[in-house]
Amino acid sequence: MQKKTTESHDGLLAQLVHLPNEKGAARILASINWPFAVGFALCQTWNVLCVSLPDPITYTSPFLDLRWVSLSTALALSVAAAVCPKRARKALRNRRFNLGIGIVAALGSMLGPLSALVPELSVQLIYLAAIAVGVGFAGLFLAWFDAFVGTRDMMGLAISVVVATTLTYPLANMLASDQMSPWVSAAIASILPLASIALLWRNPKSATLIFERDPAKPDARRKRLLLRFCLCLFLVIAIIEAVRNLLLNGTAITFYAGVINLGALALKLACSVWLLAIFDARSADGVSALYRTAFVLLLGVVLCIPYLLEGNWIAHTLLDLSSFFFQLTMIMVAFEISIGFSLCPVLVFGYARTAWAAGALAGIGLEQLCRTVGVEAVQALAVVLGLAAAVAFVFVFTERDCVEILSSLPLPVHTPRFKRQCDHLAKRSGISDRESEVLTLVAKGRSASRIAEDLSVSLATVNSHVHHIYQKLGIHSRQELIDLIENERVLDE
Repeated sequence: MQKKTTESHDGLLAQLVHLPNEKGAARILASINWPFAVGFALCQTWNVLCVSLPDPITYTSPFLDLRWVSLSTALALSVAAAVCPKRARKALRNRRFNLGIGIVAALGSMLGPLSALVPELSVQLIYLAAIAVGVGFAGLFLAWFDAFVGTRDMMGLAISVVVATTLTYPLANMLASDQMSPWVSAAIASILPLASIALLWRNPKSATLIFERDPAKPDARRKRLLLRFCLCLFLVIAIIEAVRNLLLNGTAITFYAGVINLGALALKLACSVWLLAIFDARSADGVSALYRTAFVLLLGVVLCIPYLLEGNWIAHTLLDLSSFFFQLTMIMVAFEISIGFSLCPVLVFGYARTAWAAGALAGIGLEQLCRTVGVEAVQALAVVLGLAAAVAFVFVFTERDCVEILSSLPLPVHTPRFKRQCDHLAKRSGISDRESEVLTLVAKGRSASRIAEDLSVSLATVNSHVHHIYQKLGIHSRQELIDLIENERVLDE
């Protein structure tokens, strides 16, 4: 009798494998592609400078807040990538195309001070700058996410968010200084995307892709999960951006600069250590705690709206921390969806980037609506955002969804111990060398068709090997195989 396809929450938790953490942080740091991590960090820092710190873009008088133009451009391009992921991916693999995106993004940052030199065309140039920045928001992020998924560098992707947060603090303090020339700030903003593209090319041979064959198309269940993830991302970003805009009134230099934000930076770095440990260990308990913490942080931000408007530094720090927490968590979940479900990374991140841009636009719109209606609208906004947060975490994208995504990932094989455990189990169970190869691939999460292609044998042969393996081990499922491997005792070298 076949097992039910719909597993309980406990069953999903049981699928997560906890292998010994050999060398801990040293192993993680050694495995990271640092040129990639730094390159994507520069891209994210540039994103913050352009969206949250509009000064490098707009220098006209009166001040024009054209973030909506940049976000609308990014939204349109992200939708196009999600609709045509194969074509978008092919273009993003082209060096000249990437260089063009970098140059357009850099010009978008430089056109700000240039517009002041041509008063009669200043407004047109500012709008052109905003569109150019939007091109970078979509293209640069899609190219980088595709590169990280291609190299399976999950820790490098996470570290890039931490590095970006660290870089933003000194840059924000520099931009907050009245002594800095607009040309200097614009030059800094222009160099970042070009340096990012240069590091993307730093080691092109390392981008050996896991999707050399056409990636799988999402089935109905996985597509619904991806859409629910994006809807949750949209709601969360809309909440954070609405609150941040109410607090900062369209500019965010003070949000990232100053002594208070140095404390917030320290908290974010401490938080990142915990997050990295959870993602590395693939701990089910850690995922549950992570999701509950995310919910509490978001509710805390909503409840602190009145205190944020009064300039309370504790509420300010909570908003800063929650923003970082969600950025890191959501980008890692998107990575896990791509790997665990074998989906095209441009498709996955095209959806995610669309949700981000739409959420940011919604946040700007909510803030402007509240200021138009009056102070009483802020209280109503707090209620609406609180309900949105509850809906996002309880009904849209739940803790169980996170665990399901995590359980779909291949086993962590970053330690020699895993291979020794597989070999030891095969040897003592009378499993042949060829069957041992199949055993290891099944334990890693490979499908039968993928194993057949990797070993250049027929699908029927693979199924026969799997049947014999299960028969010799006295098991009936991959989960039972994982349990045996996990409990296999071997001598550490």
